[in-house]
Amino acid sequence: MTQLSILAKLKGLGAMPVNALARELVMDRTTLGRNMLPLAREGLIAIMPGSTDRRSKELHLTSAGAARLKAAVKIWERAQAQFATAFGSKRTVELRALLREISVIELGAAPTDF
Repeated sequence: MTQLSILAKLKGLGAMPVNALARELVMDRTTLGRNMLPLAREGLIAIMPGSTDRRSKELHLTSAGAARLKAAVKIWERAQAQFATAFGSKRTVELRALLREISVIELGAAPTDF
């Protein structure tokens, strides 16, 4: 799922420095580094010198990466539909809303009324 997220962010936001992508994905830079290397090896992303700072690395989605993302999204959507069928549409919507809420809560800012 992490590698799919990397491809999707690059598709949506365009080429970006590694640190910026890590922030976008709410991920540690070293974790991103481990996940982007197989993508680069497979030619799905290109790692290039930064356009403004040549010392930094910038990630670019390749045409092969865009094609793989398109195929993966179809599979992901099918899996989501199967989940909704098994779990129930209403419960699926509620679960996704709760997960979205959890993902935006910052550490230390979480409600304390348990």
